[in-house]
Amino acid sequence: MRTGVKLKYWFLRHYWWILGAALIASIVFLVHRDEQLGTGATVVGALLSLAYFVQKQKLEELRLFRELFKEFNDRYDQMNEKLALIVEGPETELTQDERQLLVDYFNLCGEEYLYFIKGYVDPMVWAAWYNGMTAIVSTPRIQKLWHTEKRTGSYYGLPL
Repeated sequence: MRTGVKLKYWFLRHYWWILGAALIASIVFLVHRDEQLGTGATVVGALLSLAYFVQKQKLEELRLFRELFKEFNDRYDQMNEKLALIVEGPETELTQDERQLLVDYFNLCGEEYLYFIKGYVDPMVWAAWYNGMTAIVSTPRIQKLWHTEKRTGSYYGLPL
């Protein structure tokens, strides 16, 4: 995961402590400098505005994540039974329909990965999805197709 995304998740988990520390530090600084009440009120107002902004941002990202999560799971649910048949199937050459289903699945995985690296999918959710992807792709008959498809440069650098 990129450093900026890690920092974002860290900040969103800990922002109340950070803002609280900033508020205390600001008050201590202003008291020691004998600043007027208006300056202190401005600083407190700015920190409260920042807290409101961060909370609103968290809520918007949660809404986006929920939409993405629902869409991705709905798409996967439509493929799940057929994917299981391919995974559990005999070690024969993939049919054209199986190949197309797997390419659609790889596209879904690539989209999920793209939203993850952009910071819109929670790392815990991505870890679960990734484990499922690797279980499917590790099947020998699917693995061959995945390696062929990966060479096309599609799937946003999905690291399977």
